Amino acid sequence: MLIRRFPDVRSIELKGKPHFADFNLVPEGWGGYVYPWIAAMASAYPWLEEIKLKRMVVTDETLELIAKSFKNMKLLVLSSCEGFSTDGLASIAANCRNLRELDLHESDVEDLSGHWLSHFPDTYTSLVSLNIACLGSELSFSALERLVARCPNLRSLRLNRSVPLDRLANLLRLAPRLTELGTGAYSAELRPDVFAILSRAISGCKELKSLSGFWDVVPTYLPAIYSICPGLTSLNLSYSAIQSPDLVKLVSQCPNLQRLWVCPFLCNVFSLFCF
Repeated sequence: MLIRRFPDVRSIELKGKPHFADFNLVPEGWGGYVYPWIAAMASAYPWLEEIKLKRMVVTDETLELIAKSFKNMKLLVLSSCEGFSTDGLASIAANCRNLRELDLHESDVEDLSGHWLSHFPDTYTSLVSLNIACLGSELSFSALERLVARCPNLRSLRLNRSVPLDRLANLLRLAPRLTELGTGAYSAELRPDVFAILSRAISGCKELKSLSGFWDVVPTYLPAIYSICPGLTSLNLSYSAIQSPDLVKLVSQCPNLQRLWVCPFLCNVFSLFCF
């Protein structure tokens, strides 16, 4: 029915399971399978450029079909989806040569290999936004650094907690025009040289407006980001291990902040900060 009524679709957004699926209140096998939709659109919409899926079951077979069917794919958002692995992501990386945005927001991904990033060809340079914060395993840091280095238009990079501080500093040097950053694990053995390198790398990202991440925080490294705090408008600490006193110090450095997310147990920070 959709294809008959709208024959010239370039972008599609589908939502499967209801919101309470996030709390494991939907029985297994309930539905939300996207493969039949992709199979129908593969022949009808070969020019499709954008696919956004939310709370749907997305298999590796589905991702392989997307990669082979839509050669001009520019945006793929998989939000709170499940059923696929890094093998499926490797198919996307290898075949979607025009991809600008890949967002795996809070999806449940089976990590079979951290080397799927190496499937992006050496000629691929179009990446603008990459969100891989949900991944659980270690990444191929060399593949990630090569990818970031050859994509001059990269503006948003949200990393998973396997990316250590020393690697974060190098990534920031390679992408000084970032406007949005999700740090990896913000912890390491306290070393003045690592702090100095990180501070220089972060201060070079003068266009940063949004920060998130900060898993496993070592508080003594937090001042490294103070130099870019005046320009921040968004700070997401929903999954952060920052303690209340350190959060107060951090937020006090952000006079232009418009959005702040914190864990429920840090809600008392608001009263402290407002006071």
